[in-house]
Amino acid sequence: MDQGLAALLGATVGVLGTVSASAISGWSTRQQVQGQAKVEHAQWRRQTRRDAYSAFLAPANAARNALKIAARALIGDSPDIAEADRRLQVAQEQLDVVQAAWASLAVEGPEPVEQAARSVHTGLHSMRTTLLAWRDSVGSPDRNVTFVERHAVEVTRVSERIGMFTMAARAALDDAEATP
Repeated sequence: MDQGLAALLGATVGVLGTVSASAISGWSTRQQVQGQAKVEHAQWRRQTRRDAYSAFLAPANAARNALKIAARALIGDSPDIAEADRRLQVAQEQLDVVQAAWASLAVEGPEPVEQAARSVHTGLHSMRTTLLAWRDSVGSPDRNVTFVERHAVEVTRVSERIGMFTMAARAALDDAEATP
């Protein structure tokens, strides 16, 4: 074989090897960048959801607590209507925040979290409606037994629903963490 041809063949093999190595390296780098981008996006989505879940849970608990205190103000022979009204106002303000946070959850999802949030919101609204009716019937001869009983059941239901929301949110966050 001619030395010139051997040198040309060697140079060609060298160039092809370099180009192949460069192509493989570029492909590998692109794969790593894409993989990292997926991980970062998943982390961002998880953080966004966590923030949305917290933005719902905090005012939901505040509304529940305000409604429980309003009920305490209505119990007894001399109910404190002014205190009940103050607490009902605080609860309404928190329910407005809950409603806005629920709208965010409807977008962020997933569906089980949104459904659990809707259930909490509905329960809180029901509690408030019961307390308004109780307040309006203060002084009735039956001592508002029906409203007292209904409120006690609603407090338990809302507490359970908040627990279910928390579990659904935690499960959604754990699923998001498991799937990058």
